[in-house]
Amino acid sequence: MSGGEEAAPSAVADSSSSLNQAGARSLREKLRGLGALPAANATPAPPSLPITRHPFTIHHSPLTPQQPDIADLMPGFWQDTPDGRIFIVEQRFELDHLHGAIPLRRTLSARGEIVARVGRNAALAGIAPERVLYLDTETTGLAGGTGTYAFLVGIGHFCDGGFRLRQYFQTDFGQEPALLRALADYLPAFDAVVTFNGKTFDLPLLETRFTINGLLRGQAHGPNVRELPHLDLLHPSRRIYRDRFASCRLGELEQQVLGLTRIEDVPGWEIPALYFRYVRTRRFRAVQPVFDHNALDVLSLVTLTAHLCDLFGGEGARGAEDRFALGRACEADGLAGEAIANYRAALEIGLGPALQHECEKRLSLLLRKLGRWEEAVEVWEAVAARPRNQQLYAYIELAKFHERAARDFCRAAEYTRQALALVERHHLRFGAADAADREALLARIARLEARAEKAAAAAARPARSRRKTAARVALD
Repeated sequence: MSGGEEAAPSAVADSSSSLNQAGARSLREKLRGLGALPAANATPAPPSLPITRHPFTIHHSPLTPQQPDIADLMPGFWQDTPDGRIFIVEQRFELDHLHGAIPLRRTLSARGEIVARVGRNAALAGIAPERVLYLDTETTGLAGGTGTYAFLVGIGHFCDGGFRLRQYFQTDFGQEPALLRALADYLPAFDAVVTFNGKTFDLPLLETRFTINGLLRGQAHGPNVRELPHLDLLHPSRRIYRDRFASCRLGELEQQVLGLTRIEDVPGWEIPALYFRYVRTRRFRAVQPVFDHNALDVLSLVTLTAHLCDLFGGEGARGAEDRFALGRACEADGLAGEAIANYRAALEIGLGPALQHECEKRLSLLLRKLGRWEEAVEVWEAVAARPRNQQLYAYIELAKFHERAARDFCRAAEYTRQALALVERHHLRFGAADAADREALLARIARLEARAEKAAAAAARPARSRRKTAARVALD
């Protein structure tokens, strides 16, 4: 019995095991059918390999015989500074070198007081030409800001009987501290700086870069170039040429004034891209045109200074338009005598109709301001008497003179009527301004007529009084 009783549990266990295996097989088959498990004969996946991560590095392509070093291509030298090395291109130009039609030496003869007038800065008057620095920058962007820096700084100055041009160049990113250190070490030799649009762009940019790199005035590395007396040639050029040329860009002035035409010059907007291409490829050919562009800019600063000094000094005026522009500039600077002389010279030489009208008006109003009434009246009468005259101001100014200075109200009213007739005949176009002018003239006529009647009555009263007195004497 004991053997039978022991055999029963074993049979039950075997039966249970077989059922579990069958259930497991059926479950695996179901999962396999659903695609949740691989097929029974599928090849096992290979073991995963460990992933090794490498740091990302940038490698510049090495120089090859087709990519020579800059020192083999440009006249210059490497300068060592505490912040690294910087390459400096250096060239020398003779004083008789013609940049366009003007020799460089002409700038040396500019008088200090004329330079001060051109720059509207009295501090420029007593500075020797050899202590003046001509500066132009080429940058990584044209908008400015702390993200823009100068990769090429061109400077020039007179020394040793010639003109020295230096160009400080960053051959790679990260050389800015060395460039600024080398430039700052050179700046103490100069007492003034000349630029074109440097007041807005070049000097604020350099000041920002000097500040970021810790090279400020008061330290041992030289001055802040923005604190030097500054002649920005853009502004006097605008005073003379703003209405005469398509623009006052340096390139336009070179063609129109200096007699210089650039051939195959790189445009300014393309310069940042050329530098980035050079840094990326290490091919100097990409950036070499920028050196030529910068050199021409610096030389143009020299000869444009000479031209403007000749013009403001009265020796470089070429015609009536120059004289008129000089008169306008002198008037703005408070030099009334020179302004009048230039206006008269322009009218004598001969201007076009539009400029003639403007010149006559400016001259007459300046004479009126100085109290030189007879000369002003002479101009106004000449304008008013001109056939088919359409200059309204001449009649109005004559009316004002006769009302306020000559006290001839009848004549003042007559000139006002002529002004009204001109407005109604030529000027009235149903606009608010012309309608207002007409109403003002009508009111002036009414006032002048009233004053004329009052003056006539006042003049008549003493005569009647004298007659009454004489009659009383006769009766006595």
